[in-house]
Amino acid sequence: MFVRFFTTVNQYPKSIILVLLALSTFFFVQARDGLFDPVSGKLRINSTVEPFIERDSGAYQQFLDAREAFGSEEVVVIALHNTEKKPIGLEFLLTLSHLKTEIESKVPGISKVISMLDIPQASGKCAGKSYFHQMGIGSVCVSVLEKYEHEISCLNSSASEKTYVPEKEDNFEESLEDGLEESLEESLEEGLEESLDEGLEESLEESLADSSADSSGIMTETDESEESILDCTLEKSNASPEKLHADAEAKISKTVSRLKSHPLFQGDVLSKDANTAALILTFSPESKPESDNTQTILKDLLLKHQKDSEVADTLRIAYAGQPRQINKASRLIQQDMQRILPMSLLLIVIVLLIAFRSIKAVFVPLFVVLFGILWTAGTIGWIGDELNLVTMACAPIIVCVGSAYVIKFLNQYQTEALQIKQARSSGEPPAKIPEVIFATLTSVTVPVTVTAITTVAGFIALMVSPIPAVQQLGLYSSVGIVSINLFTLTLAPALLHFIHMPDLAQTEDGSGFLNRFFHIIVEWLRLHSKRIIWIWLLIAGFAALGMLGLSINSSTKTFPEESMLVKDLKLIENELSGTDTLRLLFRAQTAGDNQQASSINPLKTAKTIYGLRELQDWLFQVKGTTEIGNIAGLRIDKIHSPVDIIEHYRMGLEKLSDEEVAQYFEKTSKNGPKFLSDAEDVLQVTIRMRSSGSTSFLALRDSLLIKVPELLPHLQFSYTGGGVLSSESANNIAQGQINSVILALIIVFVILSMLFLSWKMGVIALFPNVITILIFFGSLGWLDIPIGVTISVIAAIALGIGVDDTIHFLSHYNEYANKLRNKRKASLKTLPIVARPMLFSTIALSAGFILFAQSEMESQVLFGTFTAFTLLVCLAIDMTFLPSVVMETGLITVWDYVGLKFDEKFIKGIDLFQNMTVREAKIASLMAYTEDLKHGSRLFSQGDIGDEMYVILEGSIAIFLEKDGKRTDLVRLEKGNTFGEMGLFRKAERSASAEAAEKTRLLVVNRDCLDPLKKRNPKIAAKLFLNLANRLQSSLKETDERLLTQKDFNLTSLEAKLNADEKLAEQESSTNPAELWENLGAKWRHKLQSYSETHSVPRGKRLSKIKNNKGDYLFITSGAIEIESIVLPKSKTFSVGYCWTREDFDLIGEFALCTGNKAASARAIARQDSTLLQFSASNLLALSKKEPRIAAQFLEDVVCMLSDQLAVADKRLQNH
Repeated sequence: MFVRFFTTVNQYPKSIILVLLALSTFFFVQARDGLFDPVSGKLRINSTVEPFIERDSGAYQQFLDAREAFGSEEVVVIALHNTEKKPIGLEFLLTLSHLKTEIESKVPGISKVISMLDIPQASGKCAGKSYFHQMGIGSVCVSVLEKYEHEISCLNSSASEKTYVPEKEDNFEESLEDGLEESLEESLEEGLEESLDEGLEESLEESLADSSADSSGIMTETDESEESILDCTLEKSNASPEKLHADAEAKISKTVSRLKSHPLFQGDVLSKDANTAALILTFSPESKPESDNTQTILKDLLLKHQKDSEVADTLRIAYAGQPRQINKASRLIQQDMQRILPMSLLLIVIVLLIAFRSIKAVFVPLFVVLFGILWTAGTIGWIGDELNLVTMACAPIIVCVGSAYVIKFLNQYQTEALQIKQARSSGEPPAKIPEVIFATLTSVTVPVTVTAITTVAGFIALMVSPIPAVQQLGLYSSVGIVSINLFTLTLAPALLHFIHMPDLAQTEDGSGFLNRFFHIIVEWLRLHSKRIIWIWLLIAGFAALGMLGLSINSSTKTFPEESMLVKDLKLIENELSGTDTLRLLFRAQTAGDNQQASSINPLKTAKTIYGLRELQDWLFQVKGTTEIGNIAGLRIDKIHSPVDIIEHYRMGLEKLSDEEVAQYFEKTSKNGPKFLSDAEDVLQVTIRMRSSGSTSFLALRDSLLIKVPELLPHLQFSYTGGGVLSSESANNIAQGQINSVILALIIVFVILSMLFLSWKMGVIALFPNVITILIFFGSLGWLDIPIGVTISVIAAIALGIGVDDTIHFLSHYNEYANKLRNKRKASLKTLPIVARPMLFSTIALSAGFILFAQSEMESQVLFGTFTAFTLLVCLAIDMTFLPSVVMETGLITVWDYVGLKFDEKFIKGIDLFQNMTVREAKIASLMAYTEDLKHGSRLFSQGDIGDEMYVILEGSIAIFLEKDGKRTDLVRLEKGNTFGEMGLFRKAERSASAEAAEKTRLLVVNRDCLDPLKKRNPKIAAKLFLNLANRLQSSLKETDERLLTQKDFNLTSLEAKLNADEKLAEQESSTNPAELWENLGAKWRHKLQSYSETHSVPRGKRLSKIKNNKGDYLFITSGAIEIESIVLPKSKTFSVGYCWTREDFDLIGEFALCTGNKAASARAIARQDSTLLQFSASNLLALSKKEPRIAAQFLEDVVCMLSDQLAVADKRLQNH
């Protein structure tokens, strides 16, 4: 039905193309509108952490709440570094000041810009002003930088009337407010030596009072006295540029020298050696600092000031932060997609051109792949999702799977065309394209669809992940694979009506490089199949050992060492603090047994400050090495908390009271750093650090989860931040991919088990893919390459391609197995047929992926390299391990199972299927082969050596003798009859010829069928052997009865023939019953005896008490039993004294003659004390169900014994 649908639809190729073009236009519009920026036309990629955070988790909501309460945590650090390693001077600070001003006015989304110029003095005459403000004329605090610029301007100005007016009161108050609020929030400090001997409350109040007094003084003096005004005339008359510069430089040098050891400056805005100053940019929550627009403006400003600075030769401006990394990663991925993807497609086209030797033929797979990508992109845009760093992998996945599908389809098309051409005689017209397409669709529709189902099942397993990016990868990859499957069965055949495919060259002579290569592999497999299996198993074991060293560490820092981003980041991390941040959030306990009825907020107590102090000491390892020191790749640089500020103002925390802490938060609630939320229910502490990847990030998190409750037991603790959440999500993605691969393997295993009708065969069919994945993960472990987000996708690609190749190989294998009646030969025959498309598709895909090695991102390089490597490993396994396994096992598939039209009525008419269910009969049939004969077709001739037996499924077979040109018909066997057993079990000469009396279908059974059946389905094998035994026993009885009814009046001749019969048994027997019994082993013999009835018969006694029912088998285990003929009074035959003797261990096949009634032709007598085992038909059926392996082996031995006895009986009959 399914195949018929596609063969019918493909009768209208033009309609298919038009419909698909119309739908593709719709998806093109959706992709254009949803995935591309309407202004720039560039592909939009969401490079933020948002797609990697679980939406339904409390952590995500906490992340949003923290950002709303305390602002965005994303910062950009701009460093101005003196390359001469000298302390920064006047020109550096001027450049810093001008750059700060331009950034504040031109960069969108800026919330604050903090520098060393903004940190206020806490007390003194210039309290509230920066350290670079000094008391000037008229007791006015003047900025050294502003004063210097003004004086220089005055010297260069021709307008002597221009005066310099110090800052007015409103500017002063604004500066004070900014200084307290901005500086304290970002640097958590203010070390002012003047205030070290004051209490916290007094210091803050004095700072505010002094600021107010200064402000008032400025206004008064400015208004009342002109002496406070510095005019340009005065400046020009008393100073030169050199002196002004030297004076300003000296003041700045003194201030910088004093600040470089200040604990609240170091690491944030000034390096320890004072040769690097920094600007810290924070952004508003609704801004997008990682956007191209923001990053471009910022970069242009930095380049401008780098070039225009007075100290450009010694100035190095660097900037770093998560926004820059995100933007850079997004840009590089876009560049890779724009550059590498077309080059990959071009390489694939070149390989396809070599494979199919036709430019037109290349358009078919190219269109299929492009349509698949277009429909997937259109679906993403239609739904409204954005591409992210994970879903970008959909494109290579679709390219991989799509190319493999369509290449196999085209190869099958060429194969079908060649086979049709070979089947036709020279006078017949060549096959038409619709005929070839019909044959191709008939062959590939089911395997291609089954392959798509298994691959989709693997990707659907990703949708159980809570991470949105992973869910989307599973969904859209599945959409792409389903689309590719549809296009392979519709668009590809439709295009073939208009694009001519070149004929596949006939290579029966083995010419051609590829054919010689495949011939070498086939010979190698033929000779060393078992050894190859063991080699791959050993490789898989070695790879599994490598997995013990596997680690998960997802890092966004995957840029090359020589890139400017990495150089800037290293400079900033070495000179200042790391750009990674972690927010620690504290809340009051909601309830407790010892909770006191108090109005004091637990967050604003001395106990909390002391706990935070201990936490900082633990993080900085003040009291010696802690757990933090054992975390590789982690360096904690700065901790922003109220502890440092309070400690600095008070000159320590001794005797700190709750009232002081509460007053601090009250005084700084509006003008200071924001550590408390507006509702005062959350306290935030921020850690700035340097981490090498997600592993160190998460190790710190785990340590904090253990340590914080010990130090602050009265508070609830949680953490948040884009860094830690993205690290968690990245690790969850990588770990989830491993789990998803395992789940996908389970799903694929279930499908393959259903497909091959056996869980054991499901394991065998899946095993090549398991080895591929083991080698992939094992290689990562041995090479010490951690699993990241991008690399983890490779396993899914390998699984999709591996299952695809497995199913295509097995579908062709079944076809040749039926033709050749030998699974080993069929496997070897299949390999060259399927290896060609496998080889070309893998080379094309590997060549495409290896181009990712040109990427600037290490993750992309590893992705491309390991994908190519894994695909090549998959090819090697599918070309060596899979054929070897198939040769040693044999497989049947569900589409063959469904194709058998068996029912209960049918199997009741087949003697070989007695006592079997319909399912068991189908499986037994599928383990064998079918052969169709036309009327008069010869099956075998008299004298041929046989190794097969036959079951007539339809029609009839004539058995006849030929002698001296004359034919003597013996019998006509009808539907259900079995014949040729002797050839199968004894490889004996055919005693007669056989041909089809009409159109006939036969089931052909040989050793190549029976051995796998015993291993895979011993229960079915046991029933089959039991039916064969019953059939042989019936034939033996008939032959013996005919022997006893022979007429022979020459007693002398009869005596000579009887003597010859004794030697005949030794000549014709191919088995030793005693050895067969011994080979079963003591354990099996004991179990067999439990299913039998034991009889002890004294010497001279007849076996008359042993009932002889049809289907029973009697064995002698000791003694001797003689079966002698009975001469009836009115008998006209002279077979008096004709007998058979059975002794030692043997089957008494002739006991079937001893029916025990008046019509019996023989009787059994014990010539010695004998022990017998009798197996009834019911007991043998029970044995087959409960102990199928024992039953299968035992009943096969019984069949062999009966075959020997029947062969002897036939010879005797011929002799007599």
